Amino acid sequence: MRAGFNGKSSIFAIAYAGLAFSANALASDNNPLFTIDGKIFAPQDLTPAEQARLYELENNRFKAVESLARQHYVEEKIAKYVKLNSADKPFAAEEKWLNKSFTPTQAEVDKSLETFKNEKQLQDLPAAERAKVMVRYLSAQNRVKALTEATDKAIEKGEIKVAVRAPQAPVIDIKQSSQATLGDAKAAIRVVEFTDFQCPYCRKLSSVTQEVLRKHGASLNWEVRHFPLSFHKHARSAAAAVYCASLQGKLADAKKWVFEAQDKLGDEKFYADMSKALALKSDSFDKCRSAESTEKLIAADIAEGERVGVQGTPSVFVNGRRFEGDVHSLEAWDNLIQSIKPGSKSVQTL
Repeated sequence: MRAGFNGKSSIFAIAYAGLAFSANALASDNNPLFTIDGKIFAPQDLTPAEQARLYELENNRFKAVESLARQHYVEEKIAKYVKLNSADKPFAAEEKWLNKSFTPTQAEVDKSLETFKNEKQLQDLPAAERAKVMVRYLSAQNRVKALTEATDKAIEKGEIKVAVRAPQAPVIDIKQSSQATLGDAKAAIRVVEFTDFQCPYCRKLSSVTQEVLRKHGASLNWEVRHFPLSFHKHARSAAAAVYCASLQGKLADAKKWVFEAQDKLGDEKFYADMSKALALKSDSFDKCRSAESTEKLIAADIAEGERVGVQGTPSVFVNGRRFEGDVHSLEAWDNLIQSIKPGSKSVQTL
């Protein structure tokens, strides 16, 4: 994911948080990381969770260096226009350099006000202030987009060269599950989604998932693995319901049904309604939900998630590599799937 922009003095949002590393990228499988009593440890000797954590730290460092490079590039380019900046127009120099205004049109403001009309934080403001707040918000968004696009092009042209290499995400061997899958079980692209049915971000991903499978389902073997978080008290029962519905061939329908009714997951009547709506065999469904085997399956999914470094939801792996970028972006999914070809080195097939 590309870095954003943040404020006047620090143009780019820096992910770097005082991490102490050498300037090397993530060590290759053949390079040692450390030795203990003469025994050499390389990346492949670490647990999957440790490999994921090491990659995360190295990638944070790379993104921090890249962000600094972008920031200094912009500062160099706008130096001769800085005198245009003022309290009223703090980013005039950037607009001059890009020959572009960050201020949204009235139509854009009106559209956004309509989109966010139910947002309490916005509605709590006096009516006269709402448009002003939306102008500031959209201006900031336009600025992020414009400066990111400009620095992306600079990187592509070689005007910005980052000496620190981006680390490659490790390929994690995720154990196969006996559960039903979405898409085509024989497809070469294996997607493993660790989800929590009470998680709002998982719900957001669900609508994207439906579109991804509609467009690319024939190329995807999509596994839904259960990772109910401890502070979501109804997530485990919802996971059991989805699993039990999947045994009757209704995985996609059950997943959609549960995510669309997150506020009802604590109501037992909801599951009776779910059984009826999905035309499930209610006796089998009810027995399955409370069965010890179902609890063991969910516990096994949680254990596997923890083993491979899952700490939150949704966590998605594609052919063993954690999804990079915005998992809620259909465009990101389209680009990733199109990039995966036989023999591709970008994402390996397990």
